[in-house]
Amino acid sequence: MTSTVESLSSVKKKISIEIPADRVATEIDKVYAHIRQRAAVKGFRKGKVPQSLIEKNYSSAMEGDVLKNLFDETYFKALADHRIFPVSHPHIESDEVKRGAPLKYSATVEVLPEIDVKDYTGLEVKKEIFVADESIVENRLKEMRENMAQIVPATEGKEAEIGNFVVIDFFGSVDGVPFEGGDAESYQLELGAGRFIPGFEEQIVGAKVGDQKTVSVTFPQEYWNKDLAGKDAMFEVTVREIKVKELPELNDEFAEQFGEFETIAQLKAKMTEMQEQQDKERIKADLQDRLVKALIEKNEIEVPSALVDRQLQMMLSNAKNRLASQRLSLEMMGMDEEKFKVQYRDVAEGQVKGSLLLESVAKKEGVKVEDADIEAKLRTMAEEAGHDFERVKGYYEQNQNARENLVAHLNEEKVMDYLLGMAVVTEVSKDQL
Repeated sequence: MTSTVESLSSVKKKISIEIPADRVATEIDKVYAHIRQRAAVKGFRKGKVPQSLIEKNYSSAMEGDVLKNLFDETYFKALADHRIFPVSHPHIESDEVKRGAPLKYSATVEVLPEIDVKDYTGLEVKKEIFVADESIVENRLKEMRENMAQIVPATEGKEAEIGNFVVIDFFGSVDGVPFEGGDAESYQLELGAGRFIPGFEEQIVGAKVGDQKTVSVTFPQEYWNKDLAGKDAMFEVTVREIKVKELPELNDEFAEQFGEFETIAQLKAKMTEMQEQQDKERIKADLQDRLVKALIEKNEIEVPSALVDRQLQMMLSNAKNRLASQRLSLEMMGMDEEKFKVQYRDVAEGQVKGSLLLESVAKKEGVKVEDADIEAKLRTMAEEAGHDFERVKGYYEQNQNARENLVAHLNEEKVMDYLLGMAVVTEVSKDQL
């Protein structure tokens, strides 16, 4: 066997392999002998079929088996001989298998680029200044009150307002003709929620219990029922009941419903602490993202499409899991898998470039993850999750894949810290980013 390597790009290599004719002939005989043992040809017992009939009826099967066997024998040896470490499956192009002729084939694979990272000290990046925003906590408390609100009958004589619930009977028609789904009794509608035909809810505002109203609306052009899309409709509406939200008071009793709190002050303090932590983590993630982008700008590299595909698939899987936890799907968000991959491919490519460059910096600067780093991280993880440290440690000792991912994450964090320590960081307000 002889083999040569051609570099098609910084991340793609073509390995050309030639197998001598006598080795090909030996393999052809070996494969045909194996086929004869199991071949079923009418008029002959198994193992007794003449060679001419075997070659006539099983030449395609022979060629496939010979190619596979010779590929397994030579491809991996060629990789070892030329010290090639593929990150993709090979794309094979082969000559026909012929007795008396050598077999030539090529295997094109993707490899990691050779990176000589440079200009990674003194990177200029902007960092958002942390500013506590009390309105976020106040808005969250409002949401909590809304979620715990009671819906109760309104006082007699009250006029319906945005935010109220009305119980109505309605009967709809288009050009005086009733349409399917256009009528209901005791239908509860939240005014201002925008769940009905545009313009309908606003015309109920000001009505009292017992009022009868004629509501005129136009169905949207993109309405799901094409027979009604864009058409004018009339609804005869009778208001049966008006209900209002009764919000709980923001007091100590409210706070006690969330378990660990005795006073509303304690609840607010905890929410403020959590919000500040989230904001600081967001600012840190944004700073790291800007740092990596600055590093890429100084070191533009080509990356294997196979790695981008894997990163994209992981991003897709994570997105689908996040949506599923909210009882949503890509389709409900107006997207499918192909659209997702097109939209986020550049993001995935940037993440792969950043990861390879950070790894290159780590090697160049001798950044390593020590056992003490791993133990400290595991202790933090156990404490935050409320789990026993020894159980968490045992899991990562037994699960090699999980441990490798943890080490890779810690290594990236250490490189980030090193680069930030050498960077020129300018703190700016959020609206200046």
